[in-house]
Amino acid sequence: MENRHVVIIPIEIAEERESAYLDAWQGAADVMAAQPGFIRTYMFRTIVPGSTFSLVNVAEWESTSHWEEAMNVCPMMGQQAAVAHASNYEAVRTVLPVTERSPSPGDGRAPAELSPAEAHRRVVDGELTLVDVREDDEWAARHPAGAVHAALGTLPASLPDLPDGPLAFVCRTGTRSVRGGAQAIRAGRSSVHSVTGGLEAWEAAGLPVAFPDREDAADNGDRAEAAVREN
Repeated sequence: MENRHVVIIPIEIAEERESAYLDAWQGAADVMAAQPGFIRTYMFRTIVPGSTFSLVNVAEWESTSHWEEAMNVCPMMGQQAAVAHASNYEAVRTVLPVTERSPSPGDGRAPAELSPAEAHRRVVDGELTLVDVREDDEWAARHPAGAVHAALGTLPASLPDLPDGPLAFVCRTGTRSVRGGAQAIRAGRSSVHSVTGGLEAWEAAGLPVAFPDREDAADNGDRAEAAVREN
């Protein structure tokens, strides 16, 4: 299971103001859905009469850092979060990224899964192009050796520039790569894969990684290419 950052926000609000609050929340949730690392968010309403916190918002992010970055543009940051309250809730609102509307591998709308080891082998053999869809700063810090970069947010514009033939998308943990693969499939690309577990699994398997931000980046690329050839 992937490590995810979950935010739980109990909300104390008068019943007559709930509708207006939910409309404001919906707009903020749509903004959050466009941010890097967003997975999903839910709004729950209590089913216990007299509960102090009538609403509870639960949001999932790929990491704490993604959530913290998104808070810089969140329209609801002025809202005060209350203390957690034990109760029972029913889901009343759900917002998912447009590219994650329930496709599953093998249904023709989502990429097939590919292990890091198999993805690396096929890159070495020249059988596919490995595409890292993480943000620019993530790519600059480190990335799978032999990969090319096309950030998820700009992927539709980058797809025509990617080489013909099979593609394997990779991100940090495997979530954004599925979304990127789905975009490629909708754009008409065939033989599209997502690297299971992302860069974290790639590194855990001991596969070569490039570190262009290091002081020795000038010759690190040569070592990374050599590592790809040797493996």
